[in-house]
Amino acid sequence: MLWHLCILAGLGSLVGGQPVIRHHQLAPLASAALKLLEEQVSPSQSTLAVIGLSKGERHPDREQEELMTSILKGIGDSMALRIFEGAPPELPSRYSLFLVNSAEAFSTLSFEFADLHTARENNFLILLTRSIASKVERQKVLRNISRTCLSFHTLNVILLSQQSQDLVLTYGYRIYNKNCDRIPILELIDSYENGSFRGGHRERSFDRVLLSLAGCPMRISWYPLAPFVSFEGNVSDPEELSQTWRLTGIDGELIKMLAEIFNFTIQLEEPCQKCLSPDIKDECSGCFDQMLNSTSSILIGAMSGSHQHRKLFSATTSYHQSAMVFVLHMETKLGAMALLAVPFCYGVWMALVVCGILVVLVIYARRRLKCPERAELAEPALQVLTTLMGNPLVAATVPRNSLVRVLVATWLLMVLVLRVIYQGKLYDSFRMPYGNSLPRQISQLIAANYTLSSQEFLEFYPRNLTMLTRNGSWERFDHIEEVGDYQRITTTSLIASLSEYNRINWNTSRLTHMKEHILLYQLVIYLRRHSLLKFAFDRKIKQLLSAGIIGYLVREFDSTEYSVPYSEPHEVSALPLEVFCGLFYISSILLSSAVIAFGLELLSLRIKWLTRYFE
Repeated sequence: MLWHLCILAGLGSLVGGQPVIRHHQLAPLASAALKLLEEQVSPSQSTLAVIGLSKGERHPDREQEELMTSILKGIGDSMALRIFEGAPPELPSRYSLFLVNSAEAFSTLSFEFADLHTARENNFLILLTRSIASKVERQKVLRNISRTCLSFHTLNVILLSQQSQDLVLTYGYRIYNKNCDRIPILELIDSYENGSFRGGHRERSFDRVLLSLAGCPMRISWYPLAPFVSFEGNVSDPEELSQTWRLTGIDGELIKMLAEIFNFTIQLEEPCQKCLSPDIKDECSGCFDQMLNSTSSILIGAMSGSHQHRKLFSATTSYHQSAMVFVLHMETKLGAMALLAVPFCYGVWMALVVCGILVVLVIYARRRLKCPERAELAEPALQVLTTLMGNPLVAATVPRNSLVRVLVATWLLMVLVLRVIYQGKLYDSFRMPYGNSLPRQISQLIAANYTLSSQEFLEFYPRNLTMLTRNGSWERFDHIEEVGDYQRITTTSLIASLSEYNRINWNTSRLTHMKEHILLYQLVIYLRRHSLLKFAFDRKIKQLLSAGIIGYLVREFDSTEYSVPYSEPHEVSALPLEVFCGLFYISSILLSSAVIAFGLELLSLRIKWLTRYFE
């Protein structure tokens, strides 16, 4: 309590109207700290945590208290301050100023990192308040402080130590070297003398540390799922697996870009399965187990930023999103010839055939009664077929009897009506896909008792309709293709993966997706829990997004992002010529037949035995 009263009393002088103390009027250590806060913290942050730590002494460190008071007066009202005497239970702010008089005092820190804090990048400005003349002793103390910072998964650290009356040294550390170990390597990044720093602003910035991983290898687990991750080669061959150019897809190209930017070597593990559901009792060891057992550092392959396993890992910022949908099996599509039979159902076609046969028989019977020697069955059949196709009758064949003429007129009128109806319904058959309607909503899917083939139980689908399997997405697609004709079965998938499957199997695939999407899937890269790579990767991914580079990768591999959007039922879209292929096919056959008949008729003028067929 006395400590806080002293601080409030020191700040009270500012309220009383005293002028703000200039940097050059303070001790060099306080002046250097204020300079760093002014150029790197104040422009973007409104809150600063100030923490004073002393090595287990009964009485407070007087010099440290005076330094604290000077810094607080120098900050003034530019930022809100949270002041702590001793170690707080958790980090209260993204930027923290520590005043310590020894490495032992700093090692007393013990923070509890909640899930909320794992997505927050911490920045430490540490002032060593005890002046140490010996370079070896000073670096030993600062190195021990660096190890403690590294145990807090914090890389953005600047350490200030006063060497002499007018010189303050600025230190930082890096962790990757040619030996690829995690031991912090202390380095002098700047010095403060005569009221100014010698180096540039970038050299002493907080986020300068993880610029290069010194070519160190990074083991990468990957879940094969096109178009996100695929491998062009034999994954069982170690030599081909070491050739990273074979790794492709959105995630594959992205991780190769990050490897080039941060200068690390990709070491691909063999492809792994997700092994999600604990309800399947087997010995499946998947991608998540490799991460938890620390056998790999990075996991790619359409990982979800909102999945429950995210609590076990550190996830990068989302670089792409794709809709998760239910995959359904369509009926066999009708071909060009079969599509012409669609307008009339089976009963109508049977009625037409029966009526046509009856008319042929009636005409044949009438002619046989009147003139038996001239009665032929082919002639009335040709007349019926001619009228059905819409062609006129020859005048000589039109009956002269009034009653018969009425019957013929009735037949012609019925044929005209049927032909007009057929043409109208044929237009709709070409315009709209033919087949039984599929469920359009999840509720309709459940009501139709579709069995869900999935790797885990889903909250939005009944368990009694769920069939658990270890198969991946494309294996489940193949299963639906095999049994979809006689079983109601569905599965979930990213729409990009389904589109890639249909593109590769364009001539055999009958898979489609339900119109109602389940959720929007945020794609991320998984890292180990509290990985030091997270925030560096986040910054680069955001830069690649803003530069349009990731958008180029998406355009290259994910065709669903740039396909024609789904048309609502009330919308009228232009008819492509491809839908009339059946009509063009039949027309070409009829025209060819007409040309052949015309040629034969010309030949009948010279060949006598052909003449009787054209009389």
